[in-house]
Amino acid sequence: MVKGKLNNDNKFLSKVFGLNIAYRRNLLGITQEALAEKIGIEQISISRMERGIIAPRFARLQVFADVLGCSVADLFRMPDDTNRTDENATVIAQIIKPLSQEAQVATVNVIAEIVKVMALKK
Repeated sequence: MVKGKLNNDNKFLSKVFGLNIAYRRNLLGITQEALAEKIGIEQISISRMERGIIAPRFARLQVFADVLGCSVADLFRMPDDTNRTDENATVIAQIIKPLSQEAQVATVNVIAEIVKVMALKK
């Protein structure tokens, strides 16, 4: 492989990774500061990763995946709308997991009502 191509591939992967962590962080309602604290790095590093300027250390990939509720592979998938529905469902499941079964059902019912209202606005 040519060195220039390798550098371009690395930049591309950094950008994809950045898009995915920003997307998942926002879905979970986590600030860059909170994510940085959970990962054990500086907030500026999260910002630079989300912009695709830097890539995470290999050893931290699993920590990112654990905190963001996904697999390491998910962090490197090209973002597209067809996969986002399943990912959103996974994020919602992770968010309500600490609740009691009764509270989970109530939360899902509230989400269903919100969806009905938003669907009418289309």
